[in-house]
Amino acid sequence: MVSIPGSAYGFLVRSSQPLRFLRRGGGVETLDVHLNGELTDLPNDLPLLEWDLRDDGRDVRARLYRHAHGYQLRIAGGMTCLVDPRARTIDLKPDPAANVWELGLFGLPALLCFTYRGDLALHAAAVEVNDGAVLFAAPGHHGKTTLALAFHRSGHRVLSEDLACCRLTPEPAILPGPALLRLRPDMYDGAAPAGTRLVSARRDRIYLELDEARRGAGAPVPIRAIVLLQESTDGVRLQQIGGVNALPDLWALSFRIPGDHSLRRNFTQLTDLLTKVPVWNLRRPLSRASLDLTVARVLEAFGS
Repeated sequence: MVSIPGSAYGFLVRSSQPLRFLRRGGGVETLDVHLNGELTDLPNDLPLLEWDLRDDGRDVRARLYRHAHGYQLRIAGGMTCLVDPRARTIDLKPDPAANVWELGLFGLPALLCFTYRGDLALHAAAVEVNDGAVLFAAPGHHGKTTLALAFHRSGHRVLSEDLACCRLTPEPAILPGPALLRLRPDMYDGAAPAGTRLVSARRDRIYLELDEARRGAGAPVPIRAIVLLQESTDGVRLQQIGGVNALPDLWALSFRIPGDHSLRRNFTQLTDLLTKVPVWNLRRPLSRASLDLTVARVLEAFGS
C-alpha cells in the first residue's frame, strides 16, 4: 500500500495508485483503496438499493448488496467494488471504459464509509465564505455545481460540489470532499476556468480538477447556513425559514441504508442539525445571467 498524502471527507486516503483529487492534510482515520482487488460472485440476495443513472450518455443500472464484510456495489457494464466500512477499505475494479477511475471512488463507496463513521451525507454543494461553510442543497439538475463554480470564480473555496459530508459534533461542520467539479456540457465554455484543470470531457459531464492553490486543507469547516435551491422566474430572493419547515426537504436529500436503525439515526441527525444551523430558501432563475446576482445576494447574507 502506497501512502498518498491528502484527504477527502475527513479520511487520510491511502492507495496503491496515485489519486489526483485529494486535499492537503485534514485526514484522521485512514481509508485504504485497493485497485483491481478480488471481488466475489454476484450475491444471491436481492439488492438493498437499485437505481438508474446516466453514465457517459447511456442509461445503466446500479445495485447495492449486503456483503459479509460490508457492501458490494455493481454498476452494469462499469465499476464494481467491495466496501468494508468497519475496516475502512474499498476494493475497486474500475469501469474499463473510464479514463479516470478515481471519479467512481468518491461517490457511494466513500459515502458508505463516512456514514458508518457517524457523519451525515447530504446531496449538496458547499463553499467557504469568511471561514464558514454555506451549503447549497437540492436534487440533481438544480444548479448546485454551477453555483459552486460561480463562487470559485469570485475567489471562494469549493468544499463540495454534489455530496456533502456533515459532522454534527461538537458543532456542525463540513469535511471537505474531493477537489473536483462536474459540469453539464452546456455550462462549459470550452476552456477550463482559472484555478481549474480539465480532467475528462464526456458526453454527459465535464470533469474539472481544482488547482492545488485553490484546494486548501481538508480540515473541518463550521457550517454557517443551509440554503435550499429553488427555481424562480421573477428574480433572486433569499428568505430564512424555520428549521422544522426544512425537514422534509433535507430528509429527501439525505442518504440512508434501508432499515429502522438507519431511519432513526438519520432523523435524529437532521433534527439536531436543524436546531443548530439556520436554513434559507434561495429562489433564482436557472440561467448564467443570474449567477453574479445570486452570488452577491448570498454574500450579503453570509459574507460578514
